[in-house]
Amino acid sequence: MRSISIAVIGLTTALAIFGGIDPASAKSGKKAHHKSNDAMAVLQKKGCKTELAWMHKAGVSHMLHSKGPITVFAPTEAAYSKLGKARVDELTADPKKLANTMKYHIAHKKIAAADIPEKGAILTSMGEVLMTNVKDGKPTVDGCLFTEWDIPCSNGIIHLIDEVPVPERGK
Repeated sequence: MRSISIAVIGLTTALAIFGGIDPASAKSGKKAHHKSNDAMAVLQKKGCKTELAWMHKAGVSHMLHSKGPITVFAPTEAAYSKLGKARVDELTADPKKLANTMKYHIAHKKIAAADIPEKGAILTSMGEVLMTNVKDGKPTVDGCLFTEWDIPCSNGIIHLIDEVPVPERGK
């Protein structure tokens, strides 16, 4: 009986982490309201597969489920395809570099596109700043153009960008 209880607890925890089900409501099978539209769920709906896979691999995907508010600067699949094999291998082979890169895509406050400062900076969860600008009326971070912006999620906001920002100093 004890092993069944442990298995149920493990399954409930796994569902809570990966499936957006609140452990308290797992018995009823109801989805947790706060998880259904968080940054993780919205990025999944937007098809940001590489961003999500790298967040998981880096061990920082929990940030996308955080209470927030957060802003995610998420590279599109097209942005990741521009990196090239050597750069992908370099980033994914080093767990610390990958974690820092993924934390560099998240700010711990909600920042709408209209609030992106021209010639400013945004502190990331990595502890370094993304340099901001406005180019032809479109906001940029570290030279990455916004391709879609102000995508709401329950714990903040998401902006899709056309390049993959990587911290220069690497901490």
